[in-house]
Order: sequence, then structure tokens, then C-alpha cells
Amino acid sequence: MEYDDLKNEILELIERHTEGEYWDFKQQWHSNNVDLIHDIICMANSLANRDCYIIIGVEDETYNVLGVSGEKRKNQQNVINLLQQKPSWAGGYVPEVYVKTISIEDKEIDIVVIKQSDNTPFYLLEDYKKEGQPIFKGAIYTRKGDTNTPKTETADLYDTELLWKRRFGLLYNPSQRAKFYLRDLDNWELVESEDIKSDEEHTLFYYKLDPDYTIYLAYENRNNTDDLIKNPNVFSKNNMGVLCFYLFAFCNMSYHPHFFDNNKIVLYYKNILLFSSNVECIDEGRTIMVPPELWNDAYYIKDDFRYLILEFSFRHLCTVYSSEAKEMFLRVIPIYDNEEEYNVFTVYVKSNGFSRERFFENKMERIALERLNNTKIFDYKYYNDPKMIERVSAYLVNNKGVVVNFCNPQNKEYNEITRYLRTGKMLVDWLDEWRNNKK
Repeated sequence: MEYDDLKNEILELIERHTEGEYWDFKQQWHSNNVDLIHDIICMANSLANRDCYIIIGVEDETYNVLGVSGEKRKNQQNVINLLQQKPSWAGGYVPEVYVKTISIEDKEIDIVVIKQSDNTPFYLLEDYKKEGQPIFKGAIYTRKGDTNTPKTETADLYDTELLWKRRFGLLYNPSQRAKFYLRDLDNWELVESEDIKSDEEHTLFYYKLDPDYTIYLAYENRNNTDDLIKNPNVFSKNNMGVLCFYLFAFCNMSYHPHFFDNNKIVLYYKNILLFSSNVECIDEGRTIMVPPELWNDAYYIKDDFRYLILEFSFRHLCTVYSSEAKEMFLRVIPIYDNEEEYNVFTVYVKSNGFSRERFFENKMERIALERLNNTKIFDYKYYNDPKMIERVSAYLVNNKGVVVNFCNPQNKEYNEITRYLRTGKMLVDWLDEWRNNKK
């Protein structure tokens, strides 16, 4: 969350003159670490199911802004270290916590931000009793209304059930549950099958914990596949060039240019189609790529089906060597945490001279143009020496920031492909820098 957005939200909460299900006021930092961890657990298990705040530096009866100071004050790393060094957490799940500082009335206020998570309930596997009243192993602490579960008690059966349902995705609609299940890649089971959803052959996966969810790789027009790939130059010379520019960042495009995109991957809940996309098969079928939705604005969003299915395909449909392909693709395709981050970053780069509208006209300006000119894309010059591909591949694996254009120079769109690769790498690097500057 941006500084101004967080500050405005905290100001609004202070003006309510009450505590609530996802926020709590403290005059100063906790006098002992047990109390702090207890409050964090309660917020992480809050029934509000959203980011929660412990607001430090505000008197919790008068709601006057006092500011923070003193030797007990902690920064983000202090809190993270505390959570990681205490007795073990059930399932290895540790609350995700950030410490932010804002200024109100010329006084510093610390906010412990406890991120929303579906890994509830958070609880300990051992008693924690460094100071004061201990936190007990196995106890489920939560926050209900403006009240935390006392350390000597545990949440009631109904609230505990809700927290477990959140972990198993049972509180969500079918699409939300599907996204939850797709993050659990280990629990998808392969079944070879034919004639299931159509007359075509399929590879079928089902989710073991909820078999109503299935994924099919449909081999459409399979009898014609050989016609598509029998010419080894069909991809690398003149066809599909800039439309699949990101594929040229993968080294095996030089010597294994077989390509077809007539296969389709589909996700069902019972008989309801939740997601469908063509897939791009390269490297003699060893790599199956779920492409970005748009080639002229290539990106993924982590909580969208397209990215989740991309991760699924690389785990379950590709060979071990395809992990290198994925890593090279994503050097030129930005991945946003969510739609909000995409929108905010798009506004930011546009204010610095870049926009997709101008991109088509090659009219980047100011900082964007400077960054583009300083973004290096290397050309591959060893088509006559097949032994070089392994050496170059090893170099790329050990040098994560390098992008090579493996497009055949005879491709009529070679220069356009280079431009898109350079622009993609620029955006990936710029996004990473922008995130770091926000921390």
C-alpha cells in the first residue's frame, strides 16, 4: 500500500474513536515479546479476512496521537526475526508482517501490518513463555469484534471452523476456490483419458482434495500436428515472429524451432468452464507455454488464472529442462502481484514517458526512452556452431539479468522482435526497482 493511502486509512480509523475487527491501538510498543506475538496471531486469525493493523503511538481510550519512542521500539526486521525465532509454527506457516511508519501531527506512528492469508489458523506447536503469561501450544487465538482471545483460552468451535474453512478454500465461490487449489500444485493427480469432454484426446488432471475441479490438455486436430511442425524453420524464419517475441528469449529456439499452438488447456468445476487458453508448444514439445493474453502488452498477474495455469503447466506438463525456458521468458514478461499493482505501475511509467499507446508509434520519452536505450539485448551469432548453444545456455543460467535474442536473423520481423524483447526487459527491471524503492 502506498504511504498516502495507508496514512489516510489510519487517520480514518483514528477518527472513528473505537477499535475494531481489523485494527487495534497501542500507546507504545509492547513491553514484552509474548504480548506482541499474541496480538499478531490474533490479527492473523482475524475473522475480518483482510489486512489488519496494530497502530502504535495512539492512546486507546482518548485516541490522542502520542507518537512512538523508547528502547522497546521495533522495526520490520526486528519483528520478522522475532516471529521466525520463537517456537515452531504449525505447518511452518508464519504470519506475514510489515512495519510501516507514518507522520501525523508531526509525530511518528508505527503500524504493524499483518497481511491477509488463507493459511489460517496460525498457532504454535510449543508453549512460548519468555516473559509474562505464556502463549500455549495448540491454542487458536483470534480477534472477534474489538477483542482478542485471551492467552488462557482458545477460539470457540464456530470461529475455529471458519478459520479451517478459509485454509481449505471452502469459504469462496468456485472461481476463488479454483485459484486456491491451483496454488496447491502437489495435490493434482494425472489420469490418462480419452473422450471425456469431447471427441478429442485429452490429458486429464483432477484435484485430489476436491475432484470436481479438473484440468484438461486437449489435443485438438491432433492428426494435423505433424503438418504444423514438419518444417524445422516454420517458427524461426518468417512466421509467428513478433506475436511470440518472448519465446525468442529461450536458447533452444535456435535448434529446436518446432512450434504449434493448436492445443488447449481448460479448467472445469464440474461441467462449468472456468478458464480456457491455447498453449504454445516449443522445444520439440518439451515446453508448453500458457501465453500472456496480449502480445502487445505481455504481462501476468499472480492471482489471475492465466498465471496460475502457467505455473501448473510448467510443473505438470513440461520436462525438467523447461524450467530454464520459463526463467528466460520471465526476464522479458513482467509479473504483477495483483491488478492494483499493474494499474499503479502503468500510471507511474506513463508519467515517466512510457505508454502502450506511444509504444506502437515508437515515441517513448524522457526517463522511459533513456531506460530503453540503456537496456541491453544481445544477439545470437553462433548459428553455424551448434556446440555454442550449451555454452551460451550455461552462461544465461548463471547470469539472471541477461537476455539474448535467439531469433534467426533471416526472420523478417527480427528488428521488431528485438524491440519487444528490449521493452519487456526494461519493464521487468523497472518494476523490480520500483518495488524496492517503495519498501
